[in-house]
Amino acid sequence: MTATNNTPITVKDIVHDVVKNVVSTGFFDKIKITAGKKSTTIEALEKDKQVILKAVTTRPVDGWDGEFGLANLNLLTSVVNDSEYGHKDSVLEMQYQQKGGVDVPSELHYTNKSNSFIAYRFVSKDLVPDQPKYNEPVWDVTVKPTKSAVQQFTWAAGSLSNYEQYFVPRTVDGNLKFFIGEEGGANQRGGVTFAQNVTGEFSSAHKWPVNLVAPIFKLADGTDAEIRFSVKGAIQVNLSTGLVDYRFIFPAKLR
Repeated sequence: MTATNNTPITVKDIVHDVVKNVVSTGFFDKIKITAGKKSTTIEALEKDKQVILKAVTTRPVDGWDGEFGLANLNLLTSVVNDSEYGHKDSVLEMQYQQKGGVDVPSELHYTNKSNSFIAYRFVSKDLVPDQPKYNEPVWDVTVKPTKSAVQQFTWAAGSLSNYEQYFVPRTVDGNLKFFIGEEGGANQRGGVTFAQNVTGEFSSAHKWPVNLVAPIFKLADGTDAEIRFSVKGAIQVNLSTGLVDYRFIFPAKLR
């Protein structure tokens, strides 16, 4: 049956979505989940505070309620990567236990069609690091990434990764360009025209780490995505999978 906007998201679907779009980046050790009756909030912070994740589901998640944390993310990935995970007879269920007279999320219990099982334990909400508050700045330039632009940036970033760790976005004659390495310097360097005929101007005294931004740009390829740039020192990647609206925020470093 095709899901409607009123149909809750299944536990199997949301866990698969989070593993594919968050855990796969390798940026986060713990993920905070706050599940309510209308939607679920998903938050995480990269260990050096260079990537902030703020996400919300488009609908409530069936059986999810309360606050809990995801850690041991390799195990969660192993569950999703089971060859039988997508089978209709493979079941992923939410488990609760009582603490102080209150039902508290305790684990995900996975049983596949072959009756193999894994019990994945949650982290107490008290052990999940505080998540930063985030107020979106005014965005100076917003673009929709194309497959070819992402491929070119990935290629250039990979080619220069041994020589330069950062890139600098700038609009030039109506085009958004990414400069990797010091422009005009006596060094290994390169550049990519990421978007043409953009609205707005962007030039700032900031730079961003290629190794963190490029994987998220690549993740945005093929999804409903936007990339936003603020001269205040932020890049934000918005991508929607239909189940979750993700925002990956990258605070800048000064050049």
